[in-house]
Amino acid sequence: MIKENFDYYVANQSEIVGNRLGEFVVIKDRSVAGYFAEEAAAFDSVKGSELETFIVKKCQAPGTDVVTFHNRQVAFA
Repeated sequence: MIKENFDYYVANQSEIVGNRLGEFVVIKDRSVAGYFAEEAAAFDSVKGSELETFIVKKCQAPGTDVVTFHNRQVAFA
């Protein structure tokens, strides 16, 4: 579901970002679930949601994106 949500963001980036540069958008089920000024607030909005069912993305102009993946699984060898 992460890939589908990210693909939705990329395909609709101009409309999603609009005049909200620098804000954080939550995309869940291939639709915008909300915009937030702070990244922590965006993550708070999806507390209790199943992992990998949403993405939190900073609104940036097309072509300036950086993708960051967060994963709870850690392995030490």
